[in-house]
Amino acid sequence: MRTTMPMRRRTLIRGLGVGAFGAGALSACSGGFRRARAAPTAAAAPEPLHEPETELVLGSLGAVHGRSAPFERAISVAVDQAMIDLNASFEGLFGHEVAMRERIVAPETGADLSAEIAGLAEAGVSAVVSSLDEEALATAMPLLAEAGIAVIDVFTSGLSVRAPEVRTGNMLIRLAPQDAAIAQLYADIALRASADDGSTAGTLAYVSEETAQGRSLVQELRRILEPAGGAVALESFHPVGDLGSTDDLVAALLDDPPALLVLNGGGEAGTLLSALHTASRDENGRRTVTIPARLGPAASIDYSGAGLAAGCLESATGYEPGGELSEEHLNMMLNADPELQTIGCAYSQQAYDAVMLAALAAQEALSVDGAAIAGAVQRVLEGSTACTDYGTCRDILRTGAEAGSAGSVAFAGRAGTLRLGPTKDVSATSIRGVAWTTANQKSFTSPTAVGTAL
Repeated sequence: MRTTMPMRRRTLIRGLGVGAFGAGALSACSGGFRRARAAPTAAAAPEPLHEPETELVLGSLGAVHGRSAPFERAISVAVDQAMIDLNASFEGLFGHEVAMRERIVAPETGADLSAEIAGLAEAGVSAVVSSLDEEALATAMPLLAEAGIAVIDVFTSGLSVRAPEVRTGNMLIRLAPQDAAIAQLYADIALRASADDGSTAGTLAYVSEETAQGRSLVQELRRILEPAGGAVALESFHPVGDLGSTDDLVAALLDDPPALLVLNGGGEAGTLLSALHTASRDENGRRTVTIPARLGPAASIDYSGAGLAAGCLESATGYEPGGELSEEHLNMMLNADPELQTIGCAYSQQAYDAVMLAALAAQEALSVDGAAIAGAVQRVLEGSTACTDYGTCRDILRTGAEAGSAGSVAFAGRAGTLRLGPTKDVSATSIRGVAWTTANQKSFTSPTAVGTAL
């Protein structure tokens, strides 16, 4: 439809050029002629953006060895349940069911996964959910990046995975709280400690499994403590799951009590705390020294049936990554595997969310290309419209695509809010606290926000 402007006086049309009232249109004004202003034209409606016709294919990587082994069961169950929900409840992606290749589980430390990764690439896998530990992921990552496979890692926190020699190709996203954030939490506790109990404020004792992550965390602790006048006063490393005799450690801790004891290992932490609890009693059974302790996720388990000294964990605090375990998530996990009631569900929220994030990133990018998915994950976590489930988020993105523009979502799934930093490691997230009763029974406390971006 052409649009004209009303004229106060008679308009003379000397000629029409390309269009009405265009370059050749003249109007009489104040006794003279001048070139008419071009009339506005309606903007063309944007073309809808088209979804690919190719199905999305995912994979997953885990291990039954090393420090990630205690969490393999919960993580694999969460991945399976997420795939059921993705396809049965939310009708997949791009008009197809999302496919998941059989989970690859490394059977031993140092296992060569090159053939398995080549198989993933040949099968058209775009992204994998990984719970490999730092050593295994650092070895696998260059192969995965070269194959064009995005990696959403739900487990590692150590610095070694981001070392310059580890070629990630900008394809790695990490969802677990990072060592820098946990070290800041521990260091703050040590630095704020009172010396009234005989300890030295700012001092920390560190007992850890001998792993890349164990070395990473103590490095971060030193980086934070030493400029503030604190110190790692004692450090001890042991093989995964094998603390050995506790006698020397107990003697050293009681001889010069630290403001905080950090136990960065597994269930062997209970053995040490039980021995420390017993040795710190006088002949009348009164406790002469109390050393607060912080335990990592693998040690944050139920010890009620472990035969430990009663009350030996009352001064300890543990954590699991993620926000509060919702009834929906816990029921989903326990219905799939009732033994998780005892084993625990640590890292399962991140595993569930990782599957949904891969599909949402593909929807946002309108692509099943691995690099496109890796590039879109941060955008679907930090967009403008908040949403908490895959279906709602996907529909927002799809509506935007149908209108010819990219929708924008901020997905906060089972693990709660996640924010990524410049390297695509989590910079803001939550951890839920763990406490123990006199009977050494585990219970959860309120979640705490952690992260380098806080």
